[in-house]
Amino acid sequence: MNQLVSSRANLSLFNHNFISLAKYFTSYLSIMITKASLLNELISKTYIILRPSKIAGIGVFALRSIPKGCREMFSPPNPDDKWITFSKEEVQNLPAHARILVENYCLFDANKYYVPEKGFKALDVSLFLNHSDSPNIISIEEGNYFETLRDIAEGEELLIDYETIVDDD
Repeated sequence: MNQLVSSRANLSLFNHNFISLAKYFTSYLSIMITKASLLNELISKTYIILRPSKIAGIGVFALRSIPKGCREMFSPPNPDDKWITFSKEEVQNLPAHARILVENYCLFDANKYYVPEKGFKALDVSLFLNHSDSPNIISIEEGNYFETLRDIAEGEELLIDYETIVDDD
């Protein structure tokens, strides 16, 4: 009987150690997959940087050449990201320090502004795109993605026609 209890205790200890080891390797592999994905992103899908712009304030510039049709310059949309709409009147009634952020970095249409639910503590780099009547990128799915209209050279600023980002309803 003692031998049976001892065998069960050893088996229980073995199972505990095996489960702990399995959890460790699962965690390790998850980190390695994440690290490998990040390295791939940095090596093959990093295209842009923020720099001072001659057009207005800060702009988005190509770190390296970007091929025509590329949609990987910005992070893909996060389904958890929400936008809160403000009327033009509501924005006009904001204090100057808040109004300048909304007017300069938020999408808008004829009647309203679309303000990120998170506010301005974490910004999407695409908010720094400057306007041009001769853009080199276009908005896809109302700003969920952006696509290059032509090859963009290293050092060139990415520009969009603000009138075409969001469809007016």
